[in-house]
Parts: sequence; structure tokens; C-alpha cells
Amino acid sequence: MKSKWTFVGSLATVLVLILAVGPGQAQWSEPPGAGVQPRGEVSIEGVVGTSIPIQGRLTDAGGNPLNGDYFILASIYNVLSGGTALCAQGNNVTVSNGLFTMNINSCNAAILNGQQLYLGIQVGSDAELTPRQPIYPVPYAWSLRPGAIISNTATSGHGLDVWSAAGGGITGTALWVENTNSGDGIALWAKTRGDDATLIASNDGTGLLIKGFGNDGGEDEFRVGNQGTVETKADSYVFVPGTEATVNGGSIATTALEYYSVGQVTVNPSTAGTKYIQFGVVLPSVLYGQPVKVKEVTVFYKTSNTGSYIDETRVYRQKTIGAPDAYSLVIDGTNHNSTTYTDYSVTPVADNVLSANEGFVSVVLTLYFADAGHTITIGGIRVQLGHHSLY
Repeated sequence: MKSKWTFVGSLATVLVLILAVGPGQAQWSEPPGAGVQPRGEVSIEGVVGTSIPIQGRLTDAGGNPLNGDYFILASIYNVLSGGTALCAQGNNVTVSNGLFTMNINSCNAAILNGQQLYLGIQVGSDAELTPRQPIYPVPYAWSLRPGAIISNTATSGHGLDVWSAAGGGITGTALWVENTNSGDGIALWAKTRGDDATLIASNDGTGLLIKGFGNDGGEDEFRVGNQGTVETKADSYVFVPGTEATVNGGSIATTALEYYSVGQVTVNPSTAGTKYIQFGVVLPSVLYGQPVKVKEVTVFYKTSNTGSYIDETRVYRQKTIGAPDAYSLVIDGTNHNSTTYTDYSVTPVADNVLSANEGFVSVVLTLYFADAGHTITIGGIRVQLGHHSLY
């Protein structure tokens, strides 16, 4: 039998026509000044069905409409000719004056994912009719109405699957969420009422799990690595009180330390000349898998007389191999002789990245006393820590 058929409307059009009938069946009045809100409860009877309705017109080779029962196979393809059907449905259909309707029940969201699709029709044992009909979206199917809700009422699966270039090719994001409100707008709100996580990030490749961007030119402000490492651009600070100071080397016999409950220490020499004190600094060398680096060391101090001063500031990192050798992070020979409480900072220039094996840090102060009656008070030191990039 030679047949011809006409595709009455695209699948999307059929769906829209069906949906357009629905609201007319629901009757309610609208309060003045309010949005469209139904009075009374509106319940969802169940999950929206997955059937795709098809309407067509079947004629013989001369264009005469057919009547009777026919077996019709409807198939969905992603190519205009050839290829393999992505989903199909065969039904015994009653044709009246050439018109028929049927459903395809075997398609799913992974097939109807925005790719160009075509509908093929085969009647009985005849070959599939040509040409296949392209399936187009209706205009509003290109977007969602503001305030639209996507709800998964099934017992499994995801509420929404978003794919980007399944199979390769596109480098863009699978999902972009943006709030252009310059005020208090939130781009993405994630919430759960269950016992599982609110947000899960997974990367089956070698890239990062999460990258966060600030407003300083687009650089990522923090990263979460695939192995659980956490990297941030925000600095951390560690304070060491003056009471942690000890007298170094040959200065022990001629140097006394007077400790105060507020944390400061006053260095009292018994003779004039050069004395040495040092601080052992307790630092986290690795935080959440990310090496820490010493960015700056600040010393808080004052001297009783401008003739006596801090003569030199040194920062060391101990080598665990070949100890007691050390890396020299800073050797600063600037004199500091303020008689009012103040501070100064030194910046390491090399070897300042700590590790799980080499993280011992010490600060050594060389003090010069012009007179044995002078004192120098150290309030303490502050270490500014950065986070070494792993990527």
C-alpha cells in the first residue's frame, strides 16, 4: 500500500495546545490588586506523564484520506535520514477521514534535551514515509516563566538535569546562574530538609571541585581541590606575645627578661652593648592540605631611650635535613628606636613556604644598649600567613 501522511503539528505545538485548555477548566476569582492565586487548594494528582501525543493525516498515494485500522510506528531520530531511532512506539490506530492520533511513551529527558529531532512514520509493512518531519519548539519553550517551579514528585531521579556538550566540544558551563540586581539579590539558593548534604560538588576529572571569584578583577579567591585541599587568597594572622621571648646565646649572663601579665617583656641589660633575644613561632605549616607561607613579620616594641634600639631583625625556617641548619627568610639591618609604643614589619624574600616536613620558624632580634640603664620592651610579634598556590 502506498501512503502519504501530513504532520498536523509539531510535538511541542500539540503539547502547548493541550496545556492551553487546562487553565480554562479551573474557575476562580482574583482579589483586587493581587496576582493570580487560586482560592482553595490545588493538588497535584501525580507525576506528569511522559507520553508525547502525535496527530497526523494519512492518505493514499492519490491524496485520498484513508479510513480504517492501521498499524502505525512512530519513531524519533536525531538525523533527517538513516540512523537509529532514539525512541519509538507502534500502535494499532483507527484512522477516520485520514486523521489519527497516537502517543509515544518511550522517550525521556535525555533524548528531548534540546538537540534537533525528527519524527518518522511507518504504516504497516510499508517503508518509513519520507521525508521525516523536524520537531521544533514553540517560542516560550526556549525559556521559563519567571517564578516557574521545576518539581520532581517521583521517588527517584533528579529534579533537573543540566548537561553541557555531552560527548564533547563546548567549553561553556552546564549551568549559569546570575542575579543582576546590584542590591541584595542572591544568585543561587540551595536548601534541603533531609539528612543529606545541601550541595554536592563532584569532578570525575583532574580539575578543581570549586572555584570562587571576587570582584577584584576576576581572580579566584578560593579553591577546593579534588583531594580535599582548600586554597584561599585571604591571609591569616598568628600573634606571639613578648612573654615567649628567650635570651639567645652569649647574652644570657648579661640580660634579664622582665615578664608582664599583659604579654609584653622588658629586656634589662646588666651591661651596655649587643644582646640577642629570640621567639619560637608556633605556626600551622599546612592548612587543609595547602602549604602556608610567611608573608610578613611585624614587631611591636618601644625603647626607653633613642640611643638604644633594635639593631637587626632575622627570620629563620629550620631545615629538618641537616639540622640545625636553617633557611634565612629575612635579614633586616634597619634600626628601630621609637620611645613610644609602635611597630615595624619585615618581608621574607625567599624560602618562606612552609611544609609538613619543614615548618619550624624563629624570629631573632639583635638589641643594642647604649647604657646599662636603658631598656627595650617587646609587646610581641605578629606573623601574616598567606596560602601557597597548589595549582
